Amino acid sequence: MTKEEKLKEKAGEYLPCLINECPHHKTCLHWLAGQYGDPDATIIKCVNPYNPKFKVGDCCHYRENKTVTYAIGMMHLLDEIPYHQARSIKYRLIKLFGRTRFYEYRNGKRPIPPEHQQLIEQVCREEGWMGEIRYDGWEEDYLW
Repeated sequence: MTKEEKLKEKAGEYLPCLINECPHHKTCLHWLAGQYGDPDATIIKCVNPYNPKFKVGDCCHYRENKTVTYAIGMMHLLDEIPYHQARSIKYRLIKLFGRTRFYEYRNGKRPIPPEHQQLIEQVCREEGWMGEIRYDGWEEDYLW
């Protein structure tokens, strides 16, 4: 999928920014996605252009338009890990992410961002597993 196709796909569900005066607008995913919004919409929810923070480029919504590698699924993450360690890892990950998100990650329904991959690895290492952290696949996408 091309960059333009991804931006068009996300434009309907992603918070758009229409502040052309922002010094970071050309590299921000919010502004880029906003360019592909529905032109027929009369009302949209967007970043507030009157907030003084945004005029100086101090935006808490800024997302750089760079791609990252998401892990997809972890059905076999615990296969090679001894049972007592695997059980502890699973319970800690459920506590960390919540039951719903853990199973969305596990089943490949939600891509796992790099920060969460690091947390998963940290939990595994703290529980004594020094082997490979196995995911089902990988996908390149923007860090929405």
